[in-house]
Amino acid sequence: MVVCEFCGQHLSTKSNLKLHQARTKYCLNKQKDIVDTPINTILYNCQYCYKEFTRKHNNDNHEIICPKKYGVEQFTKEIKDVRESYEKIINVLKDENCSLKIQLEKEKERGEIYYKLFSKEHDFSQEQSKKLLEKATSITTTTNIKAKNITMNSLNLSQERLESIKDTYTIKHYERGGVGQADWVVDNVIKDESGTLTYRCTDKNRKNFIYHDDKGNIVTDIQAKKLKEAILPIMSTKLKEFKKIKCAELAEISDDESELLEQYSNLYNENKSMGNEFDKRLVEKTYDK
Repeated sequence: MVVCEFCGQHLSTKSNLKLHQARTKYCLNKQKDIVDTPINTILYNCQYCYKEFTRKHNNDNHEIICPKKYGVEQFTKEIKDVRESYEKIINVLKDENCSLKIQLEKEKERGEIYYKLFSKEHDFSQEQSKKLLEKATSITTTTNIKAKNITMNSLNLSQERLESIKDTYTIKHYERGGVGQADWVVDNVIKDESGTLTYRCTDKNRKNFIYHDDKGNIVTDIQAKKLKEAILPIMSTKLKEFKKIKCAELAEISDDESELLEQYSNLYNENKSMGNEFDKRLVEKTYDK
């Protein structure tokens, strides 16, 4: 008869004692309180959830029914399918020398792949998904630029630069609503010193744009959100100024002409939100047919 030095259990032989100290969970817990590494510990880990087992057959049985097994295998398969689909699209573009119309159709298909890839929320391969998406986006925008033979300088959207040119936005632009505001952006914000556009529409239906940042990287601007976010804070003071001017005009308007108040309000909201009229005009001015 032998006694376990960690938990006090009585065993009939030394071999039984060795197995007991290597596999019995409550004894292993006792050992952790006494030594850094349990004596003769034999542990097996599930390859899907990394749960520990002291017996191999227990680990094997668990892996058959592990709730995370299907998720990992399914997600890995979908990543492979997406990658293969993307490679087929690229090969078609290279082999057939597609026209611009066909390239835009393929871009739509690629966009659906990106959305599918981006919407996956799986801890097992989240970082890999992010890198693959960034790589695919970079290749797509580069292909579009080469296909259209577009050369663009970098676009400076810094607050310092926008602050320096905000006074070029006049009340005449304001009175034309979103169309006037888009014309001001094209003429004063997204053209370089030579008058060349540094901001281009690549998908007029989805209203997506591209430009180079100050490091030369290609940036995709979906529905011009980044451009609007840079401009609106700078324009806020000008919008308030022009609104006051328009409201002052109402003091000289008779009661039967008071419907102009609603027109002025709509005009202010249209400039403030950079809505549909702004988007349409910006696409019209920057889309390279």
